[in-house]
Amino acid sequence: MLRMILSLLLIGVCSTGKSQDHFVDVTEESGIDHFFIPLQGTFGGGVAVLDYNNDGQEDLFIAGGAGSNALYKNNGDGTFTNIIDEAGFEDLDTMVSQGVTTADVNKDGYVDIFITAISSKNGGTKMEAPDLLYINKGDGTFSNETISYGLDKIKKFSTGATFGDINRDGYPDLFVGVFFENFSGRLDQYTGMTSSKSPPAWDLLYINKEGKYFEEKSYDYNLHYIGLGFGGVFTDYDNDRDLDLLVINDFGYKFTPNRLFRNEYPRKKFTDVSEQMGMDYGMSAMGTAVGDYNNDGWLDYFFGNILNAPLAVNQGPGKPFLDLSQELGAAIKFLTNKDGRPVSTISWGINFLDFDNDTDLDLFINNGSLNPDEKPIPNVLLINDNYKFTQLGHESGLSDTYIGRGSVTFDYDNDGDLDLFIVNQSSVSPSFKGYENLSSRLYRNDAATGNWMKIKLEGSRSDVHGIGSRIEVYSEDVLMIREIDGGSSHESQNSKIAHFGMKEYESADSIIVKWTSGASQRLSDVKVNQTIIIQEPFEFTTWEKFVLFVFTLPYV
Repeated sequence: MLRMILSLLLIGVCSTGKSQDHFVDVTEESGIDHFFIPLQGTFGGGVAVLDYNNDGQEDLFIAGGAGSNALYKNNGDGTFTNIIDEAGFEDLDTMVSQGVTTADVNKDGYVDIFITAISSKNGGTKMEAPDLLYINKGDGTFSNETISYGLDKIKKFSTGATFGDINRDGYPDLFVGVFFENFSGRLDQYTGMTSSKSPPAWDLLYINKEGKYFEEKSYDYNLHYIGLGFGGVFTDYDNDRDLDLLVINDFGYKFTPNRLFRNEYPRKKFTDVSEQMGMDYGMSAMGTAVGDYNNDGWLDYFFGNILNAPLAVNQGPGKPFLDLSQELGAAIKFLTNKDGRPVSTISWGINFLDFDNDTDLDLFINNGSLNPDEKPIPNVLLINDNYKFTQLGHESGLSDTYIGRGSVTFDYDNDGDLDLFIVNQSSVSPSFKGYENLSSRLYRNDAATGNWMKIKLEGSRSDVHGIGSRIEVYSEDVLMIREIDGGSSHESQNSKIAHFGMKEYESADSIIVKWTSGASQRLSDVKVNQTIIIQEPFEFTTWEKFVLFVFTLPYV
């Protein structure tokens, strides 16, 4: 039932021979060579972490926009090989891709890939397109099953997507953020004004029907709104063991703000609690990160924005969120680029991560200009010190000034610390001089010195990879929680393997897994510096059966 796998490399590596930078750019030596080419400007792109061939090495699927998409196989030696040409994605070359997320939609043991799109490459000014679902055949190749899964019927201007099992049937459902219902004009000239040529859109909620096809049910689930959507996340903000929905909208101060929807399971309904919970931010929301920054057992949320980016702190049951970005040191209006000039922040990809393995979550912010109107903007790494954030300067190794978009965390070299991958756009302006090599970047973590633990879930009644499930790790007086990501950041998806920095602790007193099925598991006295695979039991305990019976009683 439980297998423990010792990782190849323990974290007890001294700093001898390492760079002074916390992160080191290893893009060239890794073999990754990727450019996201936007259609006219501004929009895209995303990246997803996945293990497509179940070899224990985490791979990358990177959207290419109007350029080339990539599926980079992790070779296990620090290098990657782009195998997309032989993997069955030929028809994807005709589309302008945006974001990507992954899940095992048919529960066959292999992860599948969902890609959002805004147009066909030969579509002219008609900027709307079907999104694409590629089913993993288990032999290293994929098959385009968009039509057979019913995902070809709606053509819109899609951005970010997220998977999560909202009805506890064991199959991952799908939310797709949509920016425009349709668009005609120039994307690089768009200023946030809505019109008949650029109407805001309904977002999409697809219910997975036993892994065979999807049905669009946004209206039935009470998602009655339109906005300029950049996606959202399925997340359990209220700790009631079902997945709620947090939606992020661009130009929210002009049109529709961010929305928070509470899942009313077992009823097939979401309730809009945005104003009640203080989450109706009217902002230029372009990405979000999920994490318990202060280890109090409640998930907090950070949003990408222009200028100040809010950190919504969870106060617990029934209480509204508070934006404490100023008080906690996470509010950054201006930065200094490498020429010494001040520039305003424009944040897209956002990631919580314990990069130094000290038990608390730090914060990475991937900045990028609007493209055109390019101003080189450095990225930011904020270190969590006693639950307040301090900005690290150039010693972070991450302060490149490229046109950043999506970003993800994963341990690509299996050494027990979290690395970063960043999607960068190519410039659409010939006047953007001095920054011509704007390729996407892989950064190796050389900072962590503490112990660590990684946990991989294998669901049976729940999602195969445990998407949306929660893991709690207790060590003495420290509680850490992680929620398995179904899609977040900016149009991207982090690793589905939960990482915990363990500092000097030699073991976790207990690990509790709260599966989306309603089941719970507890492990005790688990040693650090290893990757643990936890398999969900097939049978419910007597107590779980009772609880589930109560939850499924008719609502009065």
